[in-house]
Amino acid sequence: MAGNIERAGRRLLAGAMRSIRGSSDAVGSIPAGTRLRSILLMRWDAVGDLMVCLPWFRKTREVFPRARVGIVVSRRNRDLLKYEPEFTAILYDSEPATYLRSLLLARRFRPNAVVDTRMHYDSTTSFIYGVVSGAEWMLSADNRTRRLPFNVRVPMPTARMHNSDMTRLLLCGLGRDIPDADLDREVRLSTAELDFADGFWRTAGLRYRGRTVGINISARDPLHSWPLAGVRELCTLLVGSGRKPVLFSVPSEHSEVTALAVAVPGTLAAPPCPGILHAAALIRDMAMFVTPDTGLVHVASSYGVPTVGLYVPNEEHLPLWFPWRVENEVLMGEGAVSSIAVGDVMDAVERLSCRTRAQGTEI
Repeated sequence: MAGNIERAGRRLLAGAMRSIRGSSDAVGSIPAGTRLRSILLMRWDAVGDLMVCLPWFRKTREVFPRARVGIVVSRRNRDLLKYEPEFTAILYDSEPATYLRSLLLARRFRPNAVVDTRMHYDSTTSFIYGVVSGAEWMLSADNRTRRLPFNVRVPMPTARMHNSDMTRLLLCGLGRDIPDADLDREVRLSTAELDFADGFWRTAGLRYRGRTVGINISARDPLHSWPLAGVRELCTLLVGSGRKPVLFSVPSEHSEVTALAVAVPGTLAAPPCPGILHAAALIRDMAMFVTPDTGLVHVASSYGVPTVGLYVPNEEHLPLWFPWRVENEVLMGEGAVSSIAVGDVMDAVERLSCRTRAQGTEI
């Protein structure tokens, strides 16, 4: 009920603000030399969405060293900023009281520019934050809808690009080039998460650290879930090839990975992870990672872990979310990830293993 009220309120508020703000012609970039004292970046969705943007958000902070940089985050992805004190995190939530408090914090932040990172449609939420915060500049990608009067429309190429690369182009609309060099991609961790991973490896056997194949069995979307029978067969094949599988899941499905580890000797069950950062601490030590289309694709990619991604071609812009700048194999199901054959996944593991072995990494 609260979510429905919040969505209806957003639509009404955006409509009112649209008429107030008007629809003057947009420019393609904030004029070069414009002084920006504070920048508010909108990324209030899932873990993967923030993961593909985070390297460029960090680079933006470097390019604008005197500006405060804030990020509007969600409950799902806010932990990714837990050890990033250079950013001001503002929590968005559909619960009305939290939503209103979030708008108040955005107003107090007083951004000169608000950046809508939704690439293919105008975000009503981003537009509202821009107007309520009093931002002079409201940036959005020059997309096909143009249904809201953002006053900076950053041109985007017609050729398909990864969402991360598009984010860089969008942020260049702030009036300065965002260089594509020396990117800081890894998830920031503390000794608490690293000790959590160390404890697992001491129990599992330190000799396996950096030599295992992680497999994620969990996905929020049922169409992205791979059946447990397939996971079990893949574990059997991996063990037979001399590899060590490590099974990951959300805490509510931990009993399932434990049962699979018992059913296939030689398989390890990762411990229940209290949060995304604990999972990241474990993933960073994998030699390879197999996962459906979830945020863990981008966590693994951030650490340079070769990744086999299992996808469903049901989204027009899906290629924008494949593993980014890491050795990878992408397999597409027909209607659901469950249609991907175990043999095809194992073949992808072997291909990826051959490529990484040629680069000096043994899997």
